[in-house]
Formats: sequence, structure tokens, C-alpha cells
Amino acid sequence: MTFVPSAAALRQQLARPHRTAGRHFLLPWLLLALLGTLWAVATPIGGSPDEPAHVVKAASVVRGELLPAEMITTGGVLHVPAAFAAEYAQGCFAFFADTPASCAPGFSGDPNEIVETFSSASLYNPVYYMLVGWPSLLLPDTSGIYAMRIMSAVLTSLFLAAAFWVVAAWRLPRVPSLGILIGVTPIVLYLMGTVNPNALEFTGGLALFAAMLGIVLDPQEKLLGSRLALVVVAAALVSNTRGISPLWVALLLVLPLVLLKGRELGALLKRPGVIVSILLIGITALYSAWWTLSSNSLGTGPSTGPEIVQTNPGVGLTPVEGFFGEIGNTYLRIRQMVGILGWLDTPLSPPLYFIAYALFGLLVLGVVLFVRGRRLVFVVLTALAFFFLPAFIQSFYVTKGGFIWQGRYTLVLMMALLVGMAACIASSDRFLRWQQRVDERGMLVASARRGRGLVTALAWLTGIAWAFIVSWAFLTTMRRMTVGYSVDWLQMFEPGAWEPPLGALPLMIAFAVVSLGLAITVAAAFRDPRPEPVIEEYDAVPPIDGYAAAPRI
Repeated sequence: MTFVPSAAALRQQLARPHRTAGRHFLLPWLLLALLGTLWAVATPIGGSPDEPAHVVKAASVVRGELLPAEMITTGGVLHVPAAFAAEYAQGCFAFFADTPASCAPGFSGDPNEIVETFSSASLYNPVYYMLVGWPSLLLPDTSGIYAMRIMSAVLTSLFLAAAFWVVAAWRLPRVPSLGILIGVTPIVLYLMGTVNPNALEFTGGLALFAAMLGIVLDPQEKLLGSRLALVVVAAALVSNTRGISPLWVALLLVLPLVLLKGRELGALLKRPGVIVSILLIGITALYSAWWTLSSNSLGTGPSTGPEIVQTNPGVGLTPVEGFFGEIGNTYLRIRQMVGILGWLDTPLSPPLYFIAYALFGLLVLGVVLFVRGRRLVFVVLTALAFFFLPAFIQSFYVTKGGFIWQGRYTLVLMMALLVGMAACIASSDRFLRWQQRVDERGMLVASARRGRGLVTALAWLTGIAWAFIVSWAFLTTMRRMTVGYSVDWLQMFEPGAWEPPLGALPLMIAFAVVSLGLAITVAAAFRDPRPEPVIEEYDAVPPIDGYAAAPRI
């Protein structure tokens, strides 16, 4: 008679994975920072969406100009060194996929001269701009733009690495780590290498969400303090990136609590560290709300100004029409969240989208096969927020402002959904039994060996597929910038093609190598531990770690 232990007994016998700072935090941070830096160098000046406005804002904030002196139809009037204001003149190729970046005029004049310019981001919260804008004080010329991009890449990759670090301590870290990797789509890496607060929003949001999932799904008393610290820091920064960001923070904080029963939630909320964290998050959220309301940054965007000639499509529609119109744009938004690069003028090759969708589908299939009960409710609620909340928000804006929503605005929800599905799969009893079943001798039975082998094979295939997607997206965008989207690949290396710093070919090779290195790191370093022999089955297993005041789930 084959002995089949309960999931609780298996969890009791399952050893914690050995977590090291080098393999599970520093190495992912280094590789992610390198990928963002390569994008920062490869993207021509003025080559990413809205970056000129953000560069001007960052350069003005670190020079003490937090708000504009006056508002005009193109934004607020700011004063920055001429080299940063000149980025507006570099965008002759924006929106025109077959126009290479070589059309941009070179900068002439004194780069240090303070000039009057404008920014549509002039009223935005200054926190992100302070963090990434300081290199412009040291390099007040075009090189300062690259330096600000690299600073943004280092900062945002830190939060992605923190998410990897959090899941590395979970009992079964392999699937959650793959969920993070799958969520790092080409557009994620691309925006990390630009000056854009959107990148801090979705990377910080993912770190916050991973820490919350760790608190409720994998309670460990010794890690509660560090997890709460990550939640507080990430929530503070994300709340102060964009005007709508406090809403995402609230969702990312509340949704994981659905995974707790009432008594568990009550016990968690009574802990002093949790109470202090809530107060700190509330203070930073209040500051964000104060800035947004006092500056009116959500109500005075250029597209709503009284003298704007061009308007967005959909102006004049009712909120109901705007809601269903945005629902109809769902597939386009998902494509944008995988990657339509440049100024939304560089779509990827169709097979890349299909591979990305297949990786998303693996997590959905895992939910269907393994997730039940409270975890399934959590996944459904997160999916509903992802699909319908943007349309709901858009419906309030459409009548006067038209359709303004882009896929990158919802990247934080997409990444949370993917990681949330992965976390629920890995923590489910069905998955645990399928992967860790042992017989009366304490040996893994054949079905479990096949299950573990299949997960390992899928991890390596996922890593390879991910590296292929992001590398090919990098190559595609490089071709678009050097010679034009529709031009033959080999013309990238002919005389007259636009050339990024360090050269196109070295950057492409470096990106492929680093992306493969990250894929190998995730597949190899985040392995699930094998269980120790199960001696007997328990009806109720006391927690071997967790919170003294909150039962394990």
C-alpha cells in the first residue's frame, strides 16, 4: 500500500531553500541593471516616449525649480541647460518607423547656458526626478541624459532584484521566480533604460507586491521586518511617481490580504511592525495626494488645455462609451505591454508576441490545474482589476480628453497578475503533492519525479524563450533606429547608418549575452528543494516557522 502524505506533512518536511545574497539578489541586480543600461545607450536622444519632457523636468528639479513659473499650452515653463532643452529637437524620427535617428540635428552652442523651455511633466511629483536627475549636475550636456537613463536603470533594477530576493526565501521559489521573469517584457526593460517615472512605478510596485505575498503566503517571523521595510520603501516611492500611482499602491497592498482568513488578518494587523508600516505608508500617500491636488497635475495636462488644436480620439464620448471603447482596446494594450517600442512606432515580429502569450498561458494553465479556494478568488480579483480598472478610469476622462490610455500605464497590474498567479501555483496543496509526493520509504514516487522534471524543463525553456524575446526586440529596435523599420538588416552596418555610442553590433551582442545570463541565473539559482523523508502523516502540523501571533495558512 503506497503511503500518500498530506500537503501539511510535506510542507513540514520541505527544507527551506538556501538563499545567498550573491546569487539571488546581487547577480540579478547586476544583470538587470546591465540590460537597462544597454537600452539607455542604444536608444537615441529623444527616442523614447515623453522622455524630452521628463529630462527637462528632472534637470529643473535638481536645480531647485520644483514647479513651473507659468503654464502654456505645451506645458509648464522651466529653465534648464540648453543641452537638455535641445532633446525636443531630436525627435524628427518619432512616430515615423522608417525614419532613422540620423535625421536628428547635432547640438550646437553652449550646453551649459540656462534657457527657457517647457515640459508637459512640469507639475509632476518631484521624487523620481530627484533620484535620477542628479547626474545632470555633474554632466550638464548630452552625456548627462545618458547618465540619467543609467541612473534610472540602476534604481528600477534594484526593485526587480528585490522581488527575486523575496521569492528566493519561499519554500518553492522556482515558479514565482519564473513569474517575475515572464513579467519583465521587452517594454519593461526598454522603459527602465529611459528617463520615465513609469519605470519606477511598475518595478517598485512589483517589489511591493512580492513582499506582501511573502508576508501572507510564506510567513516567517525572522523575515517579517525586512519584508515590511521593502513594502514601506516601495510604497512610498511608487505613490509619488505619478498622480494615479496611489491607487495602484492601494490595490497591491489590499489584494494579497484576500489570501488570509479573518482571524489571520486580524492577528497580522495587530502586530506593532505592521501598524508602524501602515502609518508610514499613509504619510507618504498623503504627501502624494497633497502634491497632486495642490499642483493640479491630473487636471492641467496639455491635452486638456483650452488652446490645444489637436485632440485625442474619442473626445465627446460618454463615460459608458469610453468604458467599452477601452475594453475593445484590450488586445492592443496587451501587445503594448509586451512591446511596441520607440514612440509606439516599433512593433515586434509576430512570433515574439505569440511566444510571450504562450508564457502567459503557462501560468494560466497552472492556475486552472492547481489553484483552488481562496487563492483562486485572489487570482480572479487581480485579473478583474487588470482588465477592467483601466477602462473604468478612462471612462472618466474620455469626454473631455479622449482615449489617452497606453499599455505601459497598466504594466504594474500585469506584472502583479503574473507573479500572483505564479505564487498561488507554487503555494497550492495540489502543486505541492504533484511535485513532492513520497512513498512509505520516504522516496519520491515516479509521478512526482516526472512532475519535478517537467517543472525544471519548463523553467529552462521559459528562460531561453524569454532571452530570445527580449534580445530579438532589442535587435528590431536597433534596426529601426539605425536605418528604419522596413530596411534590410544588413544595411545597419553600412556607412551612413545611425550609430549609437559603443556601436550597434557590440551592443546587440552584449544584450544577447546578458539576457541569456539572466535567464540561466533564474533557471539555475531558484530551484525548489527536495523534501526530507516523511516519517508519518499528520492531521495537523504545527508551524516550524511563521508568526507567533498569526497562524500559518
